[in-house]
Amino acid sequence: MPVATSPARPVAVQVRIGGRWIAGQELGRRTGVTGSDEVLVSHHGHLVWVDQQSVRGS
Repeated sequence: MPVATSPARPVAVQVRIGGRWIAGQELGRRTGVTGSDEVLVSHHGHLVWVDQQSVRGS
């Protein structure tokens, strides 16, 4: 899977999970298997790929 360039430093973002917005840090971007854009987010040391539509700037 191709991965887009990562920001030089982690970027503060908020991620919508279960209808709530939680704080995290954007570490990278990629195009997912289904063709949708995804963001690699870190939250308290946990890494997860999240659909870009569920991420907003802090």
